[in-house]
Amino acid sequence: MVLDSAIALLILSSNFPRIHQDQLPPPQMVNNSFVNEIVSSIHELYQFKNFVFYTSRRLALDTEISNDFFHDFWETFPLVSSILMVNNNQSMAGFLSTPTLCLIMTTGFDDPIMKLAAEGMRGVRFLKTIFVYFPILSSEEYYHSLKDYNGFSESIRRLYAWIWRKQFINCLLMTVDNNIFIHEPYPTLEIINVTSSWNSSTFFVDYSTDFKGYAINSPIRYDLPRVFYMTGPRYGLGKKKPHVSGATGKLFMVFVEHIKASYNESQTDGHEYDPVDLPETIKMIELNQLEISMNSYTEYIATNIGSSYPIGINDWCMMVPNRIATPAHNFLQRSFRGYTWFLVSFSIFYIALSIWLFTPPPKRDISLSLLQAICSMLLISPLRVLKGPSLRIRLIFVMLFIMGFFVTNLYLTKMASFLTSSPEVPQINSMQDVVDAKLPIMVTTFEYESMLSKNFPTEFMALMVPVSKGEMDKHRDQFNKSFGYSTQTDRWRFLSIQQRFMKEPMFRLSKICMGPFYHIIPIQRDSHFSRPLRKFMMSAFQYGLMSHWNYEAFADALYMKYVKVILEHETVEPLSLTYFRSIWIIWLIGLILSTLAFCVELKWHLWQQNKINLKNLYQNLRQFKWLKFKK
Repeated sequence: MVLDSAIALLILSSNFPRIHQDQLPPPQMVNNSFVNEIVSSIHELYQFKNFVFYTSRRLALDTEISNDFFHDFWETFPLVSSILMVNNNQSMAGFLSTPTLCLIMTTGFDDPIMKLAAEGMRGVRFLKTIFVYFPILSSEEYYHSLKDYNGFSESIRRLYAWIWRKQFINCLLMTVDNNIFIHEPYPTLEIINVTSSWNSSTFFVDYSTDFKGYAINSPIRYDLPRVFYMTGPRYGLGKKKPHVSGATGKLFMVFVEHIKASYNESQTDGHEYDPVDLPETIKMIELNQLEISMNSYTEYIATNIGSSYPIGINDWCMMVPNRIATPAHNFLQRSFRGYTWFLVSFSIFYIALSIWLFTPPPKRDISLSLLQAICSMLLISPLRVLKGPSLRIRLIFVMLFIMGFFVTNLYLTKMASFLTSSPEVPQINSMQDVVDAKLPIMVTTFEYESMLSKNFPTEFMALMVPVSKGEMDKHRDQFNKSFGYSTQTDRWRFLSIQQRFMKEPMFRLSKICMGPFYHIIPIQRDSHFSRPLRKFMMSAFQYGLMSHWNYEAFADALYMKYVKVILEHETVEPLSLTYFRSIWIIWLIGLILSTLAFCVELKWHLWQQNKINLKNLYQNLRQFKWLKFKK
């Protein structure tokens, strides 16, 4: 049997304590021919391209065991190349193709090679694996003594407990006396001795679609729109018993049904309406208290747990209140930008000065020139000025007429466009905009801790308001405009449905974002759920089930009054005096200024009159004195 492209990786463990080694009896020999026979029969079914060996140092040092075993194996499977590595705990993920067989030669569950194999096969523990167990027994005839037999059986049980804990699913165990053990993990772990009736086709059973009622534990915690609890059906439809809703919740429960597992109803512990505590959930998975959780999350925080196939790709962004359009009474001044109004005002004074300078000295009048400049800018200049005696005056007023025509028409055109569509308002998009607006931003406590490690401006971080998940949901889901909020893409899409029918949305998504990040279901590393869940999720996306569950989640949340569709009942309002507020303000300012000017002119006239009267009186007095002196 020749393997054209096979590679054997021989990985040894050299950290076995020498003192411990010297105190133990030598391991019992396994029938090498029988091992090769089993491997050959399996190879005929799966056509392996790679073999990986993890060999205990205790076995490697025993030349009789190691030489005999590998000599027989190389004769049966002549390989192109072999690589020898010592204490290599680098993961094999990415180095091996799927048709790979791993052989772990060990002397027990506490053999250092077991830890080395677990580390080296991170991410690929689903590969087919044979544990070749060389037991350390006081006698080869262990079955003659009940104590020795029970000890041997206990070692098998403890070895399989380690195998299940490390999630080696596709495996079998071979040991002395040609014993072969397999395990049925579902619904509860069961070790079966198939020595007398083994068949290579039954060694590696695919349980991905039949978990035989395996009980899955996952607490239900409120996390709109992903997971929330319903005590009954929506509007009397469907099943009347309590159930889980939400996009991720529905995906999780349908997945459990798809693989023929069962959900542990005892997980409904009365805290279903409590907000999810994501750090606590992740910690429970790290401590192996949970295998999987239905509460998905966006992977923007570093964790030491596994992850599912992505539900989606999320950005972590800030949602901010939307600034409404310019009020109607501001249209008059917003038709031109500020600098345009400045140029127009400057032009009026410049034109007034020009008219005053070009007017013959006897007829110069600054107030008349100013009034004429304003009239020219508004295209209401009298035609008689075109018949003036001076050619330069005629030329000036022709130019002013053309200028007034363009300015007036541009202004009216802009006003007409404002009446059909509101002008854009500067929105909050950047961190500087948030600082300028002094808008407080609500973030969850663990998000705030994550932000502290990022290089955000100090002024921006000072506006962050770290709160609990429940406090965040209470304000964000009801669109409280007193704050901005952190959110993820899927959550924003869900919440924005509430304002679908609004002319002007209440909130908008700013450009303050991080990402993209995977939206995943937290799960243990190398979990036996990983591959079935990935296949199921790919099918769910392909058939459009995720979109369907998202719409159903919103309908359920609407029924539970977690969200609401905001409707606007607006009618077309005619223009009122409020619309001309700017004109009224200008008119009032002009009235006040004209009154002040009138008072000043009146005072000036009275002062001039008094001055003339005093002058006349003084002259009369002088004349009177002169006549008196003459007499």
